[in-house]
Amino acid sequence: MMPTWLSLLPPLITIAMAIWSRQILPSLLVGLLVGCYLLHPTATGGLETAVDQILRTLLDEGNLQVLLFLYLFSGLVELAGRAGGIKAFSNFAEKHIKSERGVFFVLWALIPVTFIDCGFRVVAAGSITRGLAEKHKIARARLAFMLNNTSSPVVELIPIATTFVGFNLVIIAQGLKGAGLSQDTAAYAIWLRAIPFEFFSIVLLAFTLLSVFFQFGKAAPGQGDRDATTAEGKKAMDMSPAETVIAPRVINLVVPMLSVIVLTFFFFWFFGKDRPGNDSVLSAMAHTEPNKAMLTSLFIALLISGVLYLLQKYSLEAMTSDVVSGGNKIMPTLAILILAWPLAAVAGDLGLNGFVQQQLGRSLPGWSVPVSLFVVSSTVTYFIGSGWGAASLLMPVAIPLAASAQVGIPLCVAAVITGGTFGDVTSPVAGMTNMASNVARADHAAYLRYARPYNLTAAGVAAVLFLVAGFLGW
Repeated sequence: MMPTWLSLLPPLITIAMAIWSRQILPSLLVGLLVGCYLLHPTATGGLETAVDQILRTLLDEGNLQVLLFLYLFSGLVELAGRAGGIKAFSNFAEKHIKSERGVFFVLWALIPVTFIDCGFRVVAAGSITRGLAEKHKIARARLAFMLNNTSSPVVELIPIATTFVGFNLVIIAQGLKGAGLSQDTAAYAIWLRAIPFEFFSIVLLAFTLLSVFFQFGKAAPGQGDRDATTAEGKKAMDMSPAETVIAPRVINLVVPMLSVIVLTFFFFWFFGKDRPGNDSVLSAMAHTEPNKAMLTSLFIALLISGVLYLLQKYSLEAMTSDVVSGGNKIMPTLAILILAWPLAAVAGDLGLNGFVQQQLGRSLPGWSVPVSLFVVSSTVTYFIGSGWGAASLLMPVAIPLAASAQVGIPLCVAAVITGGTFGDVTSPVAGMTNMASNVARADHAAYLRYARPYNLTAAGVAAVLFLVAGFLGW
């Protein structure tokens, strides 16, 4: 289809409805149907096209690998919780931590075994440190801030063995396809080059670490428990700590997490070593099949964990049920992806990428593109509460825009991703902010007030850095 302004309608309607309703799933469905009826304006043509696009998404090997990885990883997290790994870590920490700063140091030290997923990071690290925080009279709002600001910003900067890897590769590949660029294994290489430009996350992590020693403001220790979950929070991963079914042991958390990490590194090399020109370990890992490597690693990690738990009398029937139960907790997130990816494809079929290249790419100064993408991504995520939802809508537009305006694609990819992180740690309706306040048992409004100066200052610094990077043509 020839590029026209009509191609803007599906994503704009989706964003507007999501901002108005604070519900991303119905908004994505409406946007998808609008786009499909624009493609096939008959009584049933739009519905048939929408079904076909969803089925095409589910039948795509890369997409299916991402969805299956997310589902099974959520199941593995449930297993580790039911096996008492998180509880054992908490008991161990309570015996050895003697100061307020010690609590925060533990929280940071847990990153190597909790970085695989931001929701898991918040729940696991929060469950381990919450009792310590109360013992040392640390404000719950401050604990929620520290949990959330060391979750999404950390996970997005790690290009291996995390739930963000597959998702980012799919949306980057969509953008490359829309721009008419090769998408074989280039998506991963571009993301690796984008990581140093994820300015908001890098700056925020520095501010969060400094807050251990110097605070912008004080938060009063809270007393009453509070359920901070909003309607949007309910769609996020509900990874609340599960009751243990066997004796808690630290090894029950360490083994599954380290298995995933170590095996992922191995299979990243294994699936990339035979590709032409990959004559080193780093080259093989940079040009591998990431989704296949991570899914293979997760399957083996599940088997290793299952054997470990069986030896401790965790029955096979109970483990099977718990894997399914854990996977079901992430189904709302999977539904977002199953609708967002077809929406991006339909917008592409309507000529959105060509329209962006022709109209915006030629009129916007190149230096303004990265900072504009960061501001738009931050704003959209703040209002709809889903960094993944916003990135799914914006990335297929951002890469063609970068190519047309002759701006560095990795810089623009970073602007979209890290802008989504701003919303994830700042928005009152974001699933991650609600999860953090719930786990810390903090008043949600008090937590957001405490976090706001750090997050907004980091966003301001990041915007300046994107502006400078655009001027320098990075």
